[in-house]
Amino acid sequence: MSLYLNQEDFENIFKNHITTKVYSLSLKTLFSKRRVEKIKYDPYYQRNYVWDNSKATFFIESILLGTDVPPLIFFNTGSTIEVIDGRQRYETIKKFRNGELKLSIKGLTKLTQLQNMQFSTLDAEIQGLLDDAKIRIFEFEIFNEPRLDATLEDKIKKEIFRRYNSGITPLNSAEIDNATYDDDSITNELKARIIDNPEFISLVEKNFLGKVFKNDDTSKVLQFMRRYLVLSSFPISTYASGSNRTEIMDLLYGVKSQNTENPDEICESLFYNLDKTLELIKHLKIPANKLVNEALLWAIFILIEEEVDISPLFSPEGIIHINNYLTNHQDDFLSENSHHYKSIIKRHKSISEMISTLLNFDFSLFIKNDDFKHSVKEMRQSEKEAKLKLDELASLRVQKPEPSLIPIEEIVEELNGNKYLIRPSYQRLEKINVFKASAIIESILLGINLPPLFIYKNRNGVKEVIDGQQRLLSVLGFLGKSYQDENGITTYPKCCNFKLSRLKILHELNGSRFEDLDFNLQDKIYDFMLSVIEIDSYLNNNFDPVDLFIRLNNKPYPIKENSFEMWNSFMDRDVIRYIKEITNDNIEWFYIKQRNGNNSSDRMLNEELITLLGYNLYNSKYRPDYTSLGFYLRDSKVNCRITEKKDVSALLEKILTDIELKNRFLESIGDIEKIISILKSKLSPGNLKNSLNEVFYKEGGKRYLVDFYLLFQIMQRLEHSRQVSITFKELQDKMALVKSKLKNPEPDVQQQEYFENLLNEISV
Repeated sequence: MSLYLNQEDFENIFKNHITTKVYSLSLKTLFSKRRVEKIKYDPYYQRNYVWDNSKATFFIESILLGTDVPPLIFFNTGSTIEVIDGRQRYETIKKFRNGELKLSIKGLTKLTQLQNMQFSTLDAEIQGLLDDAKIRIFEFEIFNEPRLDATLEDKIKKEIFRRYNSGITPLNSAEIDNATYDDDSITNELKARIIDNPEFISLVEKNFLGKVFKNDDTSKVLQFMRRYLVLSSFPISTYASGSNRTEIMDLLYGVKSQNTENPDEICESLFYNLDKTLELIKHLKIPANKLVNEALLWAIFILIEEEVDISPLFSPEGIIHINNYLTNHQDDFLSENSHHYKSIIKRHKSISEMISTLLNFDFSLFIKNDDFKHSVKEMRQSEKEAKLKLDELASLRVQKPEPSLIPIEEIVEELNGNKYLIRPSYQRLEKINVFKASAIIESILLGINLPPLFIYKNRNGVKEVIDGQQRLLSVLGFLGKSYQDENGITTYPKCCNFKLSRLKILHELNGSRFEDLDFNLQDKIYDFMLSVIEIDSYLNNNFDPVDLFIRLNNKPYPIKENSFEMWNSFMDRDVIRYIKEITNDNIEWFYIKQRNGNNSSDRMLNEELITLLGYNLYNSKYRPDYTSLGFYLRDSKVNCRITEKKDVSALLEKILTDIELKNRFLESIGDIEKIISILKSKLSPGNLKNSLNEVFYKEGGKRYLVDFYLLFQIMQRLEHSRQVSITFKELQDKMALVKSKLKNPEPDVQQQEYFENLLNEISV
């Protein structure tokens, strides 16, 4: 076999020479000295360890509760075993067992008594529970094939890695809340009021969420409404800090919900406050701004709760005052950095000052309240300090059987009856698209194991799909089969009878529907065994399907499709190595995000910066007609961003099979390295970091991609001799000039053209 794997060889190995073993190991065995020495959990194509303490704690709590966790994906090379998927989970367990992780209260939702515990300080019985906990493993190995060359083996491992990562659609915070508050009386009352009121939903989305969502998902609107039911009780200075924000919001809402005898009254009050705010918004003369609207709603909530007469706000004088104030203070409500501490404080203070002038009301306690921390401490249950008893933990643990293997044909048949519920109320809307669904079908045809389905058999004997909805809908959609929804109505998946698309290995099937496949392939799909874990309510009296749903679907920090974390998993090895070398050689001063050691997750944003700069330079040299850097107005000034990050991914993928393209891209990355070296020579040798900030005019040190894009657009337009001769002051002046021009673009000029011409004029 040649050094470079051609498509035919690649397909042959996947179709005929890969075997998968599925087994479970106790953590004690998995982390035995012999196995730890053999397992390589951080191969180069894996991203860095990125979980923070709260995410890691949540995972350890899941194991102690007996909750099933996603399997580890191994690749057995004979001499070593590489963790293809599951580095974050593997390394979290390793850190905890080695005493490098202390359990955080922010990550404990059930076992709060374990806060600040390390593995060594747990009771011996609980240590034993953790040691005996089993984790499922999918192990890939190549058989009946001569030992693969390292390059070929590398490509196989990367394809498996990408297959298990690119299809993940994690829950967003609104979907998590939708499940968490599934049985909450206030939420259900709100849901009943808005479910048949699309006009109201659209008003809230447009004015407070910044966009109107295309589907019928109400979870984001409900999340917004719950937040504003308690935000007036959360001093803005504490809220803005972000520290424990979600936990405190949940705590405040929980106290409100549990102490409410009349949910209807609370909802009525919320709708009244929203109506009054929307009425005021109609009178605003400034451009639509959701940040203004949110702060107004916060203020009106407080005023009405404090029984302040708000009618002066709606008087002609009041409307004139509000419009004059907002017109003169638009910089208090800029979208850029709007989530930062100072910005949050600034806009709420601004609104409170504007209203105080009209109503003579003091908002200071709602901005800053030194007693709030004590109030929160009192709200937290005292039992959280109690010692966790083994029998208490046993009552919370899930008693689950080993998975059963059930053919797709059988599951599809059951889904058409009334004993399967594919969409229980806590489930999210259908998220799968044709490309992800196609990847699932391709894995089935290749015989690659899918993660297990989790089914909860409730007291009525109905099987609720806790996890696996998207996989099942993909299969049903491809087969063109229906299912019964939660209302007993025969329903078809969103992607029904779809054509296979963007298959990575079985290219010849692209464009095929199920009916186009030959009978052998159709049978292969029907006969494919899905792994099913069924949890019976009669054996688990305290089991909470919502908790398991959240734990299985709340993927912390998922790999984004068009990011360096994903590119790192499939890109050419030489290109990856070169980008990482440049990043590491200059990381002390040339960065988009500083590396702060073990306390800060490194999402490979600095490597991504080098890649994107190289991509822009490559396009300017070899694809001059393609606009890779787009410019647009934001907060009355021009900003810029990569036009289409999918194109970056496509280009990097082509490099794998096009040696000329690879060499050109490496050359472009090399040119970026030269510019970085020249920049370094212009900066103060004693303080490169601050010196570069001075070029960017960044007093606080916070850097943005636009800073680097502008600087490199200027530098790469200069002749090499001019790059070498330019002085620090000249470079600083050019950056200052381009930024000042961008703040006030000439009217009626096409932004892209204006920007390109401006850079060409400055770069001389």
